[in-house]
Amino acid sequence: MTARPHGPARLGRSPARRAGSESGQSLVEFVLVLGPLLLILFGILELGLVMFDKVTVVNDAREAARLASVNDASGKTLLGDAPSGSSLTFTCATDPNSGNAQGSFNVGDKITAHVTYVHSFVTPLISTILGGTIDLSSNATMTLEGPPTNYC
Repeated sequence: MTARPHGPARLGRSPARRAGSESGQSLVEFVLVLGPLLLILFGILELGLVMFDKVTVVNDAREAARLASVNDASGKTLLGDAPSGSSLTFTCATDPNSGNAQGSFNVGDKITAHVTYVHSFVTPLISTILGGTIDLSSNATMTLEGPPTNYC
């Protein structure tokens, strides 16, 4: 009669060998989690860039409308902080309560500044998912405080 082995040898593997067979599991789990984690990270960064540009566009429209309402010619150009590629246009409207004839703009009428900007996504994966660009625009309307000789 032969003696039967006792302990770990009886299972066919030693304890050190059993633990070593799972050494690649953590690497596989890390790789599976890394993709979604990077997508979320770059999505947050891209959202921050878009929101920064949107706030800048809104501020530039308000500032341009204010300068136009007091007939300051410097309002015809965008501020230095405007994203490159932004455009600025103005629209005047006669306020029925201003007492001015339709189409002749003067004190009391409204002027609207329109600022538009096309934001191109920086992250290629986000660009692929969302389509490459997003249009950002803002309008600001103010009452004319002087004759609009530089506008309308």
